[in-house]
Amino acid sequence: MLVGGVLLFVSLFLTWSHQLPSSVLSAAGSSPGLRGVPANPTAWQVYSIADALLALLAVGLVTVALAGRSPGARIAVLLAAAIALAFVAHALSSPPTNGVLLLNPVASSPQYLHPAATAGAGETVALVAMALAAAGLLVGLATD
Repeated sequence: MLVGGVLLFVSLFLTWSHQLPSSVLSAAGSSPGLRGVPANPTAWQVYSIADALLALLAVGLVTVALAGRSPGARIAVLLAAAIALAFVAHALSSPPTNGVLLLNPVASSPQYLHPAATAGAGETVALVAMALAAAGLLVGLATD
């Protein structure tokens, strides 16, 4: 639980999405739609609520690991971890973007550039963290 909580918190500072791959930057690098858009944002830059909830879950995991003897607290954190696991798995399969649609400046007819966002290391680390935390919580519940 402790390792899972710490890893989950660390994952929030890693890249969660490669929003602007080199193909998009080379085609529309000076586009006004890209001003202020981070190419490789962290969870803090991509999410407004989910990042805070994941950080709160990380604190909860560490707290339960260090001082939580109550099965009720472990079950509550396990349920939150299951929801977070589903969220992280979705983020891994469908990387977050800022939703900007850009016209291809070199196309002969108007067409949008393909949004080619890919997942970053943050989702993978968070997924591993959630698996470790869930395993620790289940072992803790089984031994109570």
